[in-house]
Amino acid sequence: MRIGHGLSRMDNKLARRARRIFGRRGEEGGALLEFAVALPLLLTVLTGTVSFSLAEYFLQEIGNAASSADQSLAAQAGTVTDPCANAAEVIAAALPNLNSSKITFTVAITTASSTTTYGPFTPPVTQGNGCTQAGDGGGTSTQETAGYHVTVTVNYAYSWLPVFNFSPSSSLSSTQTEIAD
Repeated sequence: MRIGHGLSRMDNKLARRARRIFGRRGEEGGALLEFAVALPLLLTVLTGTVSFSLAEYFLQEIGNAASSADQSLAAQAGTVTDPCANAAEVIAAALPNLNSSKITFTVAITTASSTTTYGPFTPPVTQGNGCTQAGDGGGTSTQETAGYHVTVTVNYAYSWLPVFNFSPSSSLSSTQTEIAD
């Protein structure tokens, strides 16, 4: 009986040793390893989502600014000295939270015979330094009159949020056209 009892004890020792070597030992860090692998991917997706959402928001704001400037120019057709300076004021007022050095805009006036494009300009544009040839010229404008199409294009140099030291940039742009009153 003693021999059998001794073998049983040895089997238990071997079993314990085997469980220690091949068993559950070392699995406590498995969750940490999975988290360490998944975290960069999760942060990349999160950063991309936030950056894309900001780009969409800025694009909407730029579209609103272009529409406001275009409506302002169309409503004031032939009555202002420098339509581009007025457009710059409207755009700057519509985009107060954006870096004005990254904003550019152009104004295109389409007559019955041709299209004249002014710009690109970066706000602020002072009176007399924009497109005075499209202004009233002391009377009514030779360029911007009722029935002509006025097109305003606003561009913004957007820098995407950096991911792994990679920060691309692109231009967000919106174009609006109105018929001058």
